[in-house]
Parts: sequence; structure tokens; C-alpha cells
Amino acid sequence: MTREELAFLLDKLGLFGRQVVVHSSLSSFGTVDGGAATLCSALMDVVGDRGTILMPAFTAAETLPTGPKSSSMAFHPELAVSREIGVVAESFRRLGSVLRSSHPTHSFSAWGHNGRGVLSTQRDNNVLGPLKKLNVVQGDVVLLGVSLRAAAAIHLAEEQCGVAYLMRRTAVRINAGGYDERVVLENVPGCSFAFDRLEAKLDPAKVVAVALENGHARRIPVRYLVNLAAAALRENPAVFVCERPECLDCADKRIALQQAAFVERSGTAAS
Repeated sequence: MTREELAFLLDKLGLFGRQVVVHSSLSSFGTVDGGAATLCSALMDVVGDRGTILMPAFTAAETLPTGPKSSSMAFHPELAVSREIGVVAESFRRLGSVLRSSHPTHSFSAWGHNGRGVLSTQRDNNVLGPLKKLNVVQGDVVLLGVSLRAAAAIHLAEEQCGVAYLMRRTAVRINAGGYDERVVLENVPGCSFAFDRLEAKLDPAKVVAVALENGHARRIPVRYLVNLAAAALRENPAVFVCERPECLDCADKRIALQQAAFVERSGTAAS
């Protein structure tokens, strides 16, 4: 597909002038002339400079220790996006007109009218600041060939509901002076594998969808998606705990939920 063909396809999502966070799989478009950079350019063409494009530039796989004996690296502005986030996000980050935040584990890249303003909301203790801003301005989640598993905005619902498994962590960032700086992070997001459980709850009337060669492109309002996820969490706090035996993050989530339940039962019994 050419840049023009991609733009024609993406324009059907109604993205012009919108504030969007994009998660994507390049392979869902088939063969793309120029690869991920071409897809990024087509997105910019469609959204226009009055809109804003936000993409995750997460590096948690490299910068967040997974255990007491695990090693990690310090974040710096040119650190590549973690492989699992995708080649499109890495290509977007590398474009000269794109800005990047400095969060050591969950940075974002942004372009467009409100890019700098959106990124400025992120703090070490407010990892989801850019997504909160999109929620306030009634922005959209754009999924290009990926499922809800990729939708980081769903983590907003976990924070809003105060789930027991949100953690305080530490990571290292190279500061402006070139020195390592250890920072404390609050409410660090974890595994999102089970976010796919929301797929069956989506109201088709709330989703704009376009067929791709391998899958679908979808635009979903951030506020609708967060409210849907929050309702699911209120019904079952463990709804986003995945069942994969190898997922250490979700093993920790189970322990945290069990401890919270024990404390609640003990408090109820004491009263």
C-alpha cells in the first residue's frame, strides 16, 4: 500500500482534527511501501496538524527490574521503544517533528496541535497523565490491526477504581546533566493481556471500524472504553488478571487482591 492508499483507508475512521492515541500492527496492512514510516506519515496526513497523535514509547521491558536479582538499564531519550510495543511506535518516535516524554518506563511520543501539552501532563507519579488528558478532551483510542490488549487507556480504569495490585516501583533515568537518577514511580501499569475480555462487552454503535487486509482498524472513544473497563472492575476486581502461568505480573496481582480481600474481611469481622 502507498501513503495515499493508507490515508484514504484511515480517513474512513474520521480522524481529522481528533486527539488520538494509536496502537498498531504494521502487518495488518499487508505490504506497505516504505514500511512503518509511511504508515506514520499517512496518519499525520489524516489527523492533520489541528489534531494530535499520541503513541506509547514504553521501555519497561528494558528499564523496569522484574525481580531482586534482575538487571535493567537507565532510560534516556534515544532509548528504543520496547519490541512488544511495535515497529510503528518506534518509527513514530524517530520522526524529527515528534516529541517524547521522559518517563523512565512508560514514556509517550506525540505530534500535532496539542502534542506538547499532552506530554506535559505526565509525571513520575502520574504515569497515565497523557491518557487522562485525552479522556478529558474526549479523545479516541485508535487500534490498527490490534486488539484491546494493546489499549493502554484501560489502565486508567484500574487507577480510577484503586485496584489493590497497582504498585510503587523504582527505575533509573539519565538526567539532563548526564547522571543516573533513581526515581520513584506510582501506580505503574502491569500486564494488559486480559484486556481482551472487554471485546465481548463493546457496543458496536460506539466503535467506528474499517476492514484491513489482515484485521480491522477501530476508533473507540477513550471515555467510553474507560467507563466500560471500570464497570467490569467493579463487578470483578480480578477481571484483568490473566491466566498465563508464566505471567509473574499477574501472579503478583493475585497475591495483592487476596491480601486486600483478607484485610477487608478482617476489618468487617472486627467491626
